[in-house]
Amino acid sequence: MIQSKPSLRKRRSLLLFLSTAIFLQGCGVGENPVKKIQSELQNEKEYTIILHDMREEGNFVPSYYHQYRVDIGEQKSVRSFKEVDKNFYNKNGPYLGMALAGKTADGKITNTPFPNGYQYVGNSQYGQWRQNSSGGSMWEFYGKYMLMSQVMNWGGFGLSRNHYNDYSSFNRSGRPYYGPKREYGTSGTVTKKQKPDFFKRKMAKKTRSQSRFQNKVKQRMGRSKNTFRSRGFSFGK
Repeated sequence: MIQSKPSLRKRRSLLLFLSTAIFLQGCGVGENPVKKIQSELQNEKEYTIILHDMREEGNFVPSYYHQYRVDIGEQKSVRSFKEVDKNFYNKNGPYLGMALAGKTADGKITNTPFPNGYQYVGNSQYGQWRQNSSGGSMWEFYGKYMLMSQVMNWGGFGLSRNHYNDYSSFNRSGRPYYGPKREYGTSGTVTKKQKPDFFKRKMAKKTRSQSRFQNKVKQRMGRSKNTFRSRGFSFGK
């Protein structure tokens, strides 16, 4: 059986796909950007790589971007958006605002996502464990670092030792930790308060997609009516 040659449209689509793939490989899109940053920071005593923002652009051939904040001790810097591979983008989709990787002062490196701020707990440079009125232990940052508890939305009450133990257990087993009430990450209540621009873009994209879908439906319905009329059918008023 003789197979027909691919249509011109299919050949063009394949050529566009291959050209895009080659171009993206040349730009380093397929590499792991977090691993690359870790390689740059390998001589640092401690660091944290945070997924500061992410965005998706385009419709026919979408492009995906990450923006990282890199903390080295008390120095914080937000890097420019970087295009990333679709699979890497989707894999890290749940972790907006969280640390994707880090190195603590004792040299321990983790690549399991966790809420930014937990890496300082237990380090006597930043705070201490105190016993509360209920007999439990709470982590309390020193005065100059109290802003960290506000960023973490701890409400000035610190972090309980039980919750920190839960985080440690998740981290040891290689499971992402989203907080005691799953308040961190892309679906977390804290993140929705801290990242309003991301969610505005997400809602705007959803609205545009719905509008395009509705327009396509209207166009198809219009073509269907014209087809019926051309065949002698009529529509009642």
